[in-house]
Amino acid sequence: MDEKRNLVAGSGGHCTSYPAQPTLSQEATGKASLKAPRVSVEPMDAKAFFKLSRNARLKWYCSKLCAYQDQLFESASRNNVPAQLIAACVLNELADIKFQDVWQERLGAFKGSLGPAQMQVKTAVEFGHVDVPRQVLERNAEANELKPAFTTPGAGYLSQPLQDSVLHSYVAERLKIMQVGIEAAAREIARLLSEMAKYKANSWQKQHAFNAPAPAAAPHPESYFQKDSIRGLTDQERFEQLCELVIAAYNSPRIIIAMTPGKSVLCSGDSAARVYFDGRNHGFNGATIGADIFHEGLFVQRA
Repeated sequence: MDEKRNLVAGSGGHCTSYPAQPTLSQEATGKASLKAPRVSVEPMDAKAFFKLSRNARLKWYCSKLCAYQDQLFESASRNNVPAQLIAACVLNELADIKFQDVWQERLGAFKGSLGPAQMQVKTAVEFGHVDVPRQVLERNAEANELKPAFTTPGAGYLSQPLQDSVLHSYVAERLKIMQVGIEAAAREIARLLSEMAKYKANSWQKQHAFNAPAPAAAPHPESYFQKDSIRGLTDQERFEQLCELVIAAYNSPRIIIAMTPGKSVLCSGDSAARVYFDGRNHGFNGATIGADIFHEGLFVQRA
């Protein structure tokens, strides 16, 4: 890399003041038990958030993720994507939480976008972003085989259970756990980068001069913001580009293959086009968060 970077995560003591939380690997070995809170998110208006001072934003980043650095690093290594990119993605979602996002969790919804990573339950299920125990899969299969039951003459039939309702309910509850949200976001980022590697010639990737391989073939996570991998003269500029590129797609996946996705705000300063407007704005906001944490040296994995 062309810039000297502090390899101690959270230089300046930001992260060391938060007790480390256990990881998914520790849960898997029985060393920890992770339970979902009833509600995992708090309302936050994105416009108001980005009006905060940089120092205020940094404190907020640490309050949300510094205790989960170990999970960030574990997920980064497992999926071969930058820990700082995962952090920027999750923080961007947490910076734009509407009251309905809170209430759907409070009401026990098992569809829609849930948890700190604000991931769609159907996306997590479709792509296997949340690990599901065998016994849950068995219960789900049994529930899917249930037939409508006849009650009494004139009373009709009981409604048939929704297909995969057991599976969706389990995934929805797990997504509310921060560590699960981080891993799910990392898996989705890896999937998106793999798609981008297939479609480098498409507009959204070309605007950012994206020229990196899929995570399965990348030499290491930081290769995504090295010279010649993406637009930018410095590591920080390239990381900002990477954040905009990926976080826009995290919110609007079809922007990867779109012929006319609208212009990158970072590259052109223009976000007026309505096409993929929400995704591109999320991308720009994510790039702002990425610039903050990169400059401060937060969430940098030890060499």
